[in-house]
Amino acid sequence: MRSRATASRHVRTFHSRYSLLTHAALVLIGFSTARGDDRPEIPTPTPAETRLKTDVSFLAADAREGRAPGTKGIEAAADHIAGVFKKAGLKPAKGADGYFQNFTISGQVVLKGDQRLAFIGPEGKRIEGIFKTRFTPLAIGVSAAITGVPVVFAGYGITANDPAKKLDYDDYAGIDVKGKAVLIIRREPRQDDDASPFDGSKASSYATFRHKATNAFQHGAVAVLVVNDLTKLGTGDPNIGFGAGGYEAFSTIPFVMLKRELADELLAAAGAPSLTDAEHAIDSDLKPRSRELKGFTLDLNVAIERPAILTKNVVGVLEGAGPHADETVVIGGHYDHLGRGGVMSGSMAIFSKDIHNGADDNASGTSMVLELARRLGSRVDPLPRRVVFMAFSGEEKGLLGSRYYVEHPLYPLESTVMMINCDMVGRLNDKNELTMIGTGTSPGLKDLVDVLGSSAGLKIKQVAGMTDGFGGSDHQSFHAKRVPVLFAFTGLHNDYHRPSDDSNLINYGGMSRIADYLELIALDLIRRPERPIFAEVATPARGHASGASTGLGDPARAGSGVSMGTMPDYADESKNGLKLADVRSGGPAAKAGIKGGDVITKVGGKAIGTIYDFMESLSRYKPGDKVDVVVKRDGKDLTLPVTLGSRPTE
Repeated sequence: MRSRATASRHVRTFHSRYSLLTHAALVLIGFSTARGDDRPEIPTPTPAETRLKTDVSFLAADAREGRAPGTKGIEAAADHIAGVFKKAGLKPAKGADGYFQNFTISGQVVLKGDQRLAFIGPEGKRIEGIFKTRFTPLAIGVSAAITGVPVVFAGYGITANDPAKKLDYDDYAGIDVKGKAVLIIRREPRQDDDASPFDGSKASSYATFRHKATNAFQHGAVAVLVVNDLTKLGTGDPNIGFGAGGYEAFSTIPFVMLKRELADELLAAAGAPSLTDAEHAIDSDLKPRSRELKGFTLDLNVAIERPAILTKNVVGVLEGAGPHADETVVIGGHYDHLGRGGVMSGSMAIFSKDIHNGADDNASGTSMVLELARRLGSRVDPLPRRVVFMAFSGEEKGLLGSRYYVEHPLYPLESTVMMINCDMVGRLNDKNELTMIGTGTSPGLKDLVDVLGSSAGLKIKQVAGMTDGFGGSDHQSFHAKRVPVLFAFTGLHNDYHRPSDDSNLINYGGMSRIADYLELIALDLIRRPERPIFAEVATPARGHASGASTGLGDPARAGSGVSMGTMPDYADESKNGLKLADVRSGGPAAKAGIKGGDVITKVGGKAIGTIYDFMESLSRYKPGDKVDVVVKRDGKDLTLPVTLGSRPTE
């Protein structure tokens, strides 16, 4: 560990090396901006500021289309980054495709193929659905081919037990839906009554598609058929459309929207009350009216295609020399963004279709990586350790690029000694505040970032751990593999994940100062004779939430303030449970013996197929409750009792 005196020596050396150049630059600025009138002088940008502005402006231009994976814009961005790496003297990594590490992610989901629905009754009676006219599959469900499945009317599809609201209502009470399809109504009873134990016109969490999908799945249903409730009929029973609930699959079963006329035809043929009569009856006394529709079965074919998109991490390498040459320091940041936004993109302007240029998030961090690559690549003498510069794709979809790298490392993770992450470093404020997250992940980092920050005129706000134990950006993937991390971040702002995050709002002078600072930090870590040691940080803290488009960090916080301290593996799309990338050190899951790589298949006896099932299940509990969690590990089921914690706030 470097001492405070050693770190200060680095600062003095840096300042003495640049003092003459700085003085000369100021003299030149004076000559170049002198005016013969009283107008204020405009400082000439430094070379670093010019380089940073050039890179940010290119990456955040409209022509890059918001750098969404699968677009020509992000491919042009990748080529630009690779070109800078090459010009800076960086070499391609062994095992990569030139400067690229290719991988695939899920693309835009579409309906493609045969969509069929029919109810089959006694003596071959058929009640036909007509695709797009009488039924439409929703993207929140999955493909399926179902034949001869019994159908159950299950009211609103709600199970709600909330003593505080005197709410004890269960549409599944007393009926068996295992292996059957459930026909349910949108929203909740007494939808327009604000005196309802539900939330009336505000609509409670029980009214959501997510609750209904998870509830049906956990009761054993194999398909959900949903119809509009009475409050929607003033607009003519609208078909809400394939993507109305979002494009991410909530569940492991199909989710299909029916016209009320089709559902009423089925109910009448089965001798059951109409939807209107059932709704009025339920609203009158808040008692379920569920029943099996005897004599009728469902034939259903839903074909949903989720095509793969090829994208890439961009990787450039400076090889080291000496006894530590096989040790690696990674300097990285993500270069993808949200494209044109839209539902489930993570955009904070959910109805906007404008290009989200992502100048701060994260053209700024990518440009910082490029600037550091130029600086370290221009040094005459080789550095003692290998430095791998990386621009990650897929961060906004769940850290997919960095997750892919740590699962397919181009250099061994056991000899990767540090990861420095740059994400949103373009808005240094008037107080010169820079947040450095991860300072507790290796001994000595706290002193290092503090001393160098003071010398650079920066006010460093330290966070020992990561947001909710992990941090919400690409360093999280490395931390999960026990690699020490540092994450530089200038803070959230009103343009975050909005089309207004443009390059004209970036503080390029501030970025240049941060580059000076991070260069010194990187050089200290690359040069220090002893290897940085990974340290556990049990106390989480708030920090950056980039990538929160998918709810990164601990997902088990669905409104109840409950936390298990888990990090999902967002790259896993098997829907056979919730696979964990890691668990927070000292958190409830870790204390119970749950580990990264485990797959959670049950919580409190309820089946888990997706992260949404997990979130829904945890929302039923409060901090301090003990719940049995079943995980699959090495092909075996383990039941581990977990005492739930509260959501970390400090």
